Amino acid sequence: MIRENYPRAHGHLQKAQQTKAAMASLWGTLLDGDLVEESVVTHPDGSGMISAWLAWPAGRQEELTELFRDCLRELWACLDALVEESVEAFSVLQRVRRPAHSRFFPVADSPEGFQALLAESCMDGTLRSHVAMVQDCQPFQSTDSNEIIDRLRTSLSYLVEWEVALASGALMGAWATPVEPQVHAAAPAVVQRVEAEPPGDLDEERVLARYQLSSFQHGCAVEAQAGTYIDLCFAEEFTPTDIEDTFDRRLTQVVEAVTRFAVSFAWLSSKVPGSRRVLPPSGLGERDTWVEAARSSRCWSPEELSALASSDIGLGRVEDADRLTLMVSTAGGVYERVVPNATPLRGHERRGLAAEVAVQDAAATWGLPDFVMVPSVERKGRGVREISDGLLVVGDRGVVVQIKAREGEPGTREKESSWVLKQLAAAAKQIHGTVRRLKMHSVQMTTGRGRSVHIDSPSVDWVGVTIIEHPAPPSDVPVTPQPGVTPVIALLRRDWEFLFDQLRSTHAVVAYLHRIGGSAPVLGDEPERYYELAAADAAAAPGPVDPVWKRRGGQPYSVPLLPAAPAGSDDNEAHAMVRIMLEDVATSLTGPDQWEPWQAVLASLDSLPVGYRTNLGRFLLDALSAVATAEAGTTAWRMRTFIAGPEKDQLGFVICSALADHTRAAFSAWLQLRHHERGEGADLSSLTSLGVLLTPRMDGYREWDTTVQVISGNPELSEADLRVYQNLWNANHGGVGSGSKA
Repeated sequence: MIRENYPRAHGHLQKAQQTKAAMASLWGTLLDGDLVEESVVTHPDGSGMISAWLAWPAGRQEELTELFRDCLRELWACLDALVEESVEAFSVLQRVRRPAHSRFFPVADSPEGFQALLAESCMDGTLRSHVAMVQDCQPFQSTDSNEIIDRLRTSLSYLVEWEVALASGALMGAWATPVEPQVHAAAPAVVQRVEAEPPGDLDEERVLARYQLSSFQHGCAVEAQAGTYIDLCFAEEFTPTDIEDTFDRRLTQVVEAVTRFAVSFAWLSSKVPGSRRVLPPSGLGERDTWVEAARSSRCWSPEELSALASSDIGLGRVEDADRLTLMVSTAGGVYERVVPNATPLRGHERRGLAAEVAVQDAAATWGLPDFVMVPSVERKGRGVREISDGLLVVGDRGVVVQIKAREGEPGTREKESSWVLKQLAAAAKQIHGTVRRLKMHSVQMTTGRGRSVHIDSPSVDWVGVTIIEHPAPPSDVPVTPQPGVTPVIALLRRDWEFLFDQLRSTHAVVAYLHRIGGSAPVLGDEPERYYELAAADAAAAPGPVDPVWKRRGGQPYSVPLLPAAPAGSDDNEAHAMVRIMLEDVATSLTGPDQWEPWQAVLASLDSLPVGYRTNLGRFLLDALSAVATAEAGTTAWRMRTFIAGPEKDQLGFVICSALADHTRAAFSAWLQLRHHERGEGADLSSLTSLGVLLTPRMDGYREWDTTVQVISGNPELSEADLRVYQNLWNANHGGVGSGSKA
């Protein structure tokens, strides 16, 4: 469970355990050598003592200390990773507040100190149950006779004490515990008593036992056994409570405590329904997937770039072990589009289950989890059956997903190609059966946000997608169309993730899958097909502009539906702003009675074409900054309207400096007026307009409030209302932004 939910934390914990084992091995080697030296001294009066000291081989004490330092470093890293990975995983379900602040596992010596750490957002984004557990296990908490919790508190205090001691230069040492020292003397000497000394560290020569002989004469042979345990120890303050209390036992307790924290974090996380953020691939940065070819580390020559730019399709391909690189010719020059291998699978026992989770996580990470429908089962006769391996549903379009994962070790290319073709045929049959079932009657599904929603599946237009999960997919596997009325598309999991990472919109990915309506000729060629279609989009002539919009001062804005550059690569902050706004709309819903109707609202907002999102995001960020500094006593407004076609939903975005009853009423009037104006050239009965209002907050709880309003059909404004609304919004008032046409 730890490896599945917290792979980085699991890795740190394993390294800590391995380092602890290395410490034990090195200590055992030293003890078997000549580390401990002893002496027996008898005085003329028959009194004597047994002493011992450490003779460290050169560099061994420092080596042992460094191993201990590494062990502590990994234990702290494990605890911090539990917090960091929780924030990352749940970021698909809730927006992360103050993302620039570090996340870490807090340990304090007082309630005030702990609250001060929490105020730094160190655990913002984790579960409340995570925070409560960490708080309850703080070292400053009073004992409550719960042995397990007390051990956790003690273990955290050990971690802090050890870290402080290491920082001050303390080294590993040894602790001597005399247990049963023995003395043997030759006649006429007689051993009258042997007394063990108190235990202590062996930093210097230490007396382990004292004895007294009677009738001792010079030359009498005296032999002694120290009868002492020599244990590894650390720090001068180490004082065992009993003979069983050793440094190794304490370190074992700390490792067990960190393991228990990891298990508890994982268990609490498993109780939260919904998707998680996809595991990040190693070695590839967020913005390393789209670079100018002239600045590539591959050092392309000017002649190679020129030849590519002038080729028929302007597309090249380079395949490495860990990634596919496409050379893409654009109007702005030649770029490299890096398509990494599929993200790592979580540590599920079955590869197939791990692949299902990864496919859902990818759609929830780069799209919206509200459109991801996790697999569900329904009763049929005496048994149950699963409704596919998951669905995507955005408005009236849907995707049935079927995943086929290769278990075990791959064989020859011929064997693996045969396996792939068999799986594609089997998956297509399953998809057709699922679509037949979905067309019969509606279903109740659970979204990637953990919400139960009703899907009117008979009215949804479906396509199928078969996703192949293979550790080393065979190359050049031809894909033939599968028989059936539902189009089925075959993709590698890598290509599924490419589409979502490229477009970062579930609506856009689903629209793309419906557009292509079939597989690429060769499995794994989907990124190349995407760029062929993107080039065709870039060369297409813009459509006509509605004259009504021209009269209203709208500006035509034409971009390809399929951008060549990954979404947000031109301005990641602006593009992320649109995703944040969508998340705010999704997470503001409070109950099941709101979730189902607002699925359509989210679908409409997500329909904003990818090419417009950076422009909108930058407008929102700049407008929020501008209205926040509005002059006292005035209300500042900025607004923008998008419409992608005469039958499409109209999307309005408004920024206002204050949220109050009168500004809500003004926003409503603006949206009704803009919707009414569409009736000049269209029938309003079938049209919808949506408005999103953002108003800055100054309390630090969040950056802004989000208000959404929807109007469908004819608002039937009276002449009096219409005049008021026009005077308010269509006059040339300062601070009122004009609408714009998309």
